[in-house]
Amino acid sequence: MQEVHEILGSILVWLDAFLISTYRLFSNPVSGFFFGTFMLTLWCTLIGELTTLGVARINRKYIKKLEQESIRLHNLSVKAIIHKDKESYRACNKMANEAWGKYFFATIAQGSASIWPVPFALAWMNTRFGDIEFELAYPIPLLPEVVGYPAVFIPMYILVRICFAKLKPWLPFFHGDDAPKLRRPGQEEEKMITWADVDKHKGLPG
Repeated sequence: MQEVHEILGSILVWLDAFLISTYRLFSNPVSGFFFGTFMLTLWCTLIGELTTLGVARINRKYIKKLEQESIRLHNLSVKAIIHKDKESYRACNKMANEAWGKYFFATIAQGSASIWPVPFALAWMNTRFGDIEFELAYPIPLLPEVVGYPAVFIPMYILVRICFAKLKPWLPFFHGDDAPKLRRPGQEEEKMITWADVDKHKGLPG
């Protein structure tokens, strides 16, 4: 147990030295703080995106299964209402809503993997910059006149995430999904039947 604590302690010391190094690249402490915080938000974004990518690869089959099940039940409910089978429609629609709920929350949980580094980054910043305060040049509603490091980190993190999303199509590892397809040869994915399709074809589309 003592060895584990020593290893963890060494990792934390190394991590602290690594993170603080970018804050010391400028002789001006204010410039160093903003640049270091920018680099920290960039690391959080990259690690979060890589985590999301890994989770997506692991859960791909399960997520796809939930999506196809939701589409299948939705299509059955549409077919039932077209054939004026109200009981089947209610049953299929209920199951479709439950399936969509599972699919929705699974994708939300998968997406939340991208922000897990943020609380750890803020906790580290508190150990280094917990006493630092910035006086706002102009008053901002709902904010005090003096703010701390989160007021710098959070807006900067949001901005970095937005810029990263814009750059994704040009990044080789993040631009798209190049993993093997789950669909078997000759197996077609079921497409969702929309009410617009029903209205256009005056019934079920061919």
